[in-house]
This record gives sequence, structure tokens and C-alpha cells, in this order.
Amino acid sequence: MTPIAWVGDQPVLLSEVDIAEAELRSGRAATTLPAQGSSEARQLRRWLVQRLTAERIVGLVRPREEATAPELEKIAADRAAMLELGSVAASLLTRSPRARAVFNEVTEGITVTECEARRYFEANFELFSAPERRVVRHRVLTGPELADLSDSPLRTVVRGQLAGPVEQALFAAPERSVVGPIRDPLGWHTLFVERAYPESRSTFAEAREQITVRLLAAARRRAFGDWLDARRAELVRLEPGYEHPGDPRQPDNTHRH
Repeated sequence: MTPIAWVGDQPVLLSEVDIAEAELRSGRAATTLPAQGSSEARQLRRWLVQRLTAERIVGLVRPREEATAPELEKIAADRAAMLELGSVAASLLTRSPRARAVFNEVTEGITVTECEARRYFEANFELFSAPERRVVRHRVLTGPELADLSDSPLRTVVRGQLAGPVEQALFAAPERSVVGPIRDPLGWHTLFVERAYPESRSTFAEAREQITVRLLAAARRRAFGDWLDARRAELVRLEPGYEHPGDPRQPDNTHRH
């Protein structure tokens, strides 16, 4: 019963790290894990200690009885959002409904102001614009004969994606019309315009709700990470050999600035 870390007065035992590592090595990621006994494997065990201590920290919080655990997608909808959380918090929130309930509770006071939303809109205006585009059926032949487009798949062409007379003719054509045959260095192009979409730009009023949802989710992730870091600094003690993987004082940390 060897303690290798403490969270307040609660020990994290060496056997718990062994069990957590064995679980990983028997799972789908087994072939990607470092060989046992290597420097990388020791770093993996240090990371598991971080995860176990984070679980203990969350376990010290008593969520309100009515607190519910949100779906993970509500916290981090994609890979980029998961990376924002950091690997320990991401693993914790993926594995533990209780951790997600604690996430809700410790971040419930986070808000996004209209000024913050407007600044984001102005700095990322291209995210709320769509270029002029055409949905077409398109074939290129070696001769000027009219191509049969009946079995050609639909594709979306954005202005600027083609060039020269082919693009000029395509973006001048109305919906449900045939363009070509028109020659360029690739051959003779024939296109059928299924749909035509003009350039569009959302106003701030139209984009505000989407922006607020995005910024609020990011702000809550940062707040949870800050809370977890603060509680870790306050409560966690690590035994030698189980330092944080990024601690430059431990011998297996090969990252140097």
C-alpha cells in the first residue's frame, strides 16, 4: 500500500497507477503506448498520477443535488476544443460524468459580454461570410463535343477556384443552364449549373448567438482548467519519481527551451 501522491489527506496508491496503466495496455490504444521500462513509459505513469489526482480533486466537490452532468459535446464539441482543455482535464471529463457535473458547477458564473462578442466578430469576419459559389455537374473532354453530364457528380465551385473564360462563363450563367464547351489548357469544359449562390455576409446581430455560444464554451473550459490548476497547487503532493511530466527537474523530461 505505497502512496505515491497525496490530495489533501487522501493518498494515491502505487497499485492504482498499476491498475490504470494495465487498463490502458489492454485497450484499443495498446499498440501506441511506449514500451514498459522506457523513459516514455515512466512519463506515461506520471501522467496517470496527474489524472488520478484530478479525479480525487473532483471527488472532493459535492455538486448540488440538482446538478446534472452535461454531454461531453456541450463542453468540447471537437478535437480543437479538447486540446484546449489539456490532456488530463480532457481525459477526466471524457471518463467521468461527476467531473462534468463539477465542471458545470464551478463554471456556471462565466459570462460573455456583447463587447467581447463584437470584438470576436470584427476580428474573425471571414468566418461569417460565404463566397459566391455554384453547385455544378462538370466534365472535361479532349474535344469540343457537348459532354453528357447525367452521371457526373455534383460539386461546389467557389469563385476563384477556376480561372479564365471557364470561370467567367460559369459565374455569369443562371441556374439550370449549360455552360460550354469552353476550352482551356486542361481541355474542353462542359458544366451544368444546378444552383447559384451569391456572396453572403452575416451581420453581427445574425451571428451574435453563434459567437456567444462559442466564446462561452471556450471561457468555461479555461475557467475549469484554472480551477483545477489552483486546486492542484493547493492540495497535491507528489512523491519523488512521480513528478509532473513537464517538471524540468525530473530526468525523463526531455523537453528543453
